[in-house]
Amino acid sequence: MKTRNKNTKSSLLLMALLLLILIAPSCKKALDNELDNATYDDKFWKTESDAQGAINGAYALLRTSLYTDNAFFIWGDLPYGEFKTDDTNMQGPYVSGGLNAVYYREQGAHNWTNWYKVINVCNLVIDKVPAISDAAFAGGNSAKNYIVGEAYFLRGLCYFYLARVWGDVPLQNEPIYTAEQIKLLGQSPEETIIAQVISDASKASSRLTFEGTNQYSRIRANKGAALGLLAHVNAWKHDYAKTLLYTDSIISRADTYGLETTDNIRMPFKNTTSKENIFVIPSSNANKEAYFDSSIGFRTLMEPYLPNYLSKPLFYVNSDFLFNIYPNTADIRLSKFYGYSSSADIDLLIKYSDVGFKTPTEPYIESNLIIYRLADMYLLKAEALNALSRDPEAQNALNVVRVRANTGNSTAIGNLLKIDIMNERVRELAGEGQNFFDGVRMNRNPIWMTDARKALKGWRWPIINSILQNNNLINQTEYWKGKY
Repeated sequence: MKTRNKNTKSSLLLMALLLLILIAPSCKKALDNELDNATYDDKFWKTESDAQGAINGAYALLRTSLYTDNAFFIWGDLPYGEFKTDDTNMQGPYVSGGLNAVYYREQGAHNWTNWYKVINVCNLVIDKVPAISDAAFAGGNSAKNYIVGEAYFLRGLCYFYLARVWGDVPLQNEPIYTAEQIKLLGQSPEETIIAQVISDASKASSRLTFEGTNQYSRIRANKGAALGLLAHVNAWKHDYAKTLLYTDSIISRADTYGLETTDNIRMPFKNTTSKENIFVIPSSNANKEAYFDSSIGFRTLMEPYLPNYLSKPLFYVNSDFLFNIYPNTADIRLSKFYGYSSSADIDLLIKYSDVGFKTPTEPYIESNLIIYRLADMYLLKAEALNALSRDPEAQNALNVVRVRANTGNSTAIGNLLKIDIMNERVRELAGEGQNFFDGVRMNRNPIWMTDARKALKGWRWPIINSILQNNNLINQTEYWKGKY
């Protein structure tokens, strides 16, 4: 999603620089010089194009946050055990050693700066767009409110990632316009951040529409996306009555959302407008969004899916894990979500295998990164119903996904049903940045998560040293004190 004009790009660059508030107080003089010469604010925030350009910039920054070192995958999938690597720098900490060390090259997983860049642009949109005249928008006040709703959704989504990854993080909801406004911030408790997520997502839901799902091709926020965020954040805090309310609000919209057929189960990754998709990050080459290297596709594929790529990818599938999680070999996902390279004799994740070619030797990846899709909502609903001791209904929700995958119904109850639901989330959502967070939420942790580590909230990630060194109000996450 590209910004619309030169002024927008310059303004967004300035906004990004202001985020040094959180990591580098020594840069205040440089910021003074930048701001003394800035004349954007009196010329910007006048038209619909300005508002659209700013919110598009926030989406672009979200893309950067998710894909930097494939942070979404490193956080949500790699610790869970489904993937292996032959990289000797990563074998111990990420796979067999259970994250007992973290290497500095994966800065995207340790550094929250990108996420606060998104948040600050959202703060500016929330602060400035309401004052733009309704007449400046082709759709009037409702179009203006929609953009503000998008900003609330994106800010809430960012805080949700921050809370799950680091727990206690700074709460920065004031837009920064001048150097004099810059101040160091300490961390707020995770409970405060989660409350902010719920507040932002609720405000987003009240402003966004289901019609926006088709209007913006599911690559911008819509009411379903806000409800999906509310469903997930309430599940995170184990408020399952509300999780059920929000999942039902999405599932009931059969006019807007629907599961793909068994044969088309990979369609959400190929087509942003798939009815199964709720909110996705697109990778269209035509829109200059495709990735030519380093993205998750290039990190999980080799030949025959990436021709001429003969070496093992950085992350490949742990075949023992796959064998254990798929007791039913008729499950369609075994052939649709996984592939095999005979030259390396390894199993591969092929969710991100929509490959095109700029030239015969320059492939690119166009697979979508899915934030929320309908199958996820059915499984969250099943989890909520099971937690609320409504097992027959939980079975029904779970079996919608199982039957689509050609794997039959579950008749389990109680804790055995909970295990079925957890396993189904692993099968359905592997590689989408969810499984490790699911394990934390549902108390199903990898073997390396000992009771002692869990007592220190050892699922949280370390904060990069540069942030700690430049802001003495920030404390390292508990488990990582003295280890990072």
